[in-house]
Formats: sequence, structure tokens, C-alpha cells
Amino acid sequence: MKIEIDSSFDGSGINRKGECEGNQQKCNLTGCPKFGTLGRAARDGLRRVKGCSDPTARGKRNRSKGDSKARIARKKLGLAATGNAGTRHEEHWGGMFRVEVKAGAQINAIWTRFRDARTQSNASKSLGDIRPFAMIAMPDGTSEGIVLMSLDEFAELCALL
Repeated sequence: MKIEIDSSFDGSGINRKGECEGNQQKCNLTGCPKFGTLGRAARDGLRRVKGCSDPTARGKRNRSKGDSKARIARKKLGLAATGNAGTRHEEHWGGMFRVEVKAGAQINAIWTRFRDARTQSNASKSLGDIRPFAMIAMPDGTSEGIVLMSLDEFAELCALL
């Protein structure tokens, strides 16, 4: 008697591979539903394939990306991760500044402008100039400005205070 083992089962009786169970009407992927390894069931009880693009899956991905970036920023700034400070809520973090961490596509335009301004500044800086770079953005219609620095340089500056 020959026994064949189906690799799509993990032994727990749960099918590991299959079509994505996400909301196909709201998914903006072509060729939905995707086929692949199904993840754990979400709050709605549906199991999704990695890369699913229905609103629930996008929201979870966006939140985890934001949490990851916030954790990196908190560690670079040397803020403690005890009590509420270790939460995803920046308003509970200690330190000298109130911070709000943003991540994802909404930041790409800001990053491009900052990178170009830093390149321009580096091209014309004097030999031996060790000052950190800060970009000041001054929008039309206001005398207020926004200061942008790299996280590493900002952390070094905070350590001097």
C-alpha cells in the first residue's frame, strides 16, 4: 500500500494552500483571488494569501509597517520601551520632544525633496565642515517653517542636549 502525503496540509487538518478568502469585490488586484499559502484567520474569520489587496489586508499591512518604523525611530532616539512607552502610541513616549512617525507612500515626496536638498548642500559644503544637515521647508502663505533632519543626525543632536 502506497501512502501519498499532500503537502498542502500541515497535519492539523487545516489546508495551508488555497485561494485567498479576502473580499474579492473590494480587492484591487488583477487576477483575484490569488492562490498560495493561506495565513491565519483575521478578525473577520477569513484567511488571506500574502499580497492580498482587500481593505482589511491593506489596513493590517499599513499598520504593521507603521508600527515597525515607529519602533525603529524610538530605538534610534533612545527612548525607553517600558510601560506605555513601548506601545505603538507615540503620545506615550517620553523624551524632550513630542513625535509622530509617518511611513509609507505619503512620505516619498518629502524624502525626495530632503534627499535632493542634502545632495545640493553636500556638493557645496566646505572641507572639514562637520555640522549636521537640516532642511527648512517654508510653505507659501505662512512665515512658519518645517525642519527636516535625518533620524541618525537628530539622535546625535539630542544626545548633546
